[in-house]
Amino acid sequence: MLEPETIKQLQNEDLFVLFAQQLRKDFESSGLPADFVDRLSRDFETLRTQIAEVLEPLDRHHSANLPILLYRLDLSEHQLRKYSAAEPDLSFEMMLAELIIKRILQKIILRKTFSK
Repeated sequence: MLEPETIKQLQNEDLFVLFAQQLRKDFESSGLPADFVDRLSRDFETLRTQIAEVLEPLDRHHSANLPILLYRLDLSEHQLRKYSAAEPDLSFEMMLAELIIKRILQKIILRKTFSK
C-alpha cells in the first residue's frame, strides 16, 4: 500500500495534472492507448482500479507492450516480485497499477525538486 503522504499528493491539483500528463506520455510512448487518462479520478482507490482495468487485458493477452511500459517506467522484475511478496492479496494488475502511480509521482516530484 502506498504511504498516506503519496496518496495525499494525488489530491494536489498541480501534481495530479503533471501525473496525468506523464502517465499519458508513458503509455503512448509504449505503444499503448492512453485515452483513459482523460477520465482519471484523484481518489487513490479509484485511480488504481482505473489503471488496473487498462492493464488487465495487456497482461491476459501477454502484450509485448507491457514490458516496454515497465522499462519506460523503470520498474524492474525484482521490484515487482518484492512488491508482490509484500502485498500478496493484490492482483497483479492492482499491484502494478499501484507501482505505476508511485513511480510516476516519484518522477514528477524529483523533476520539480531539481528543476528549480
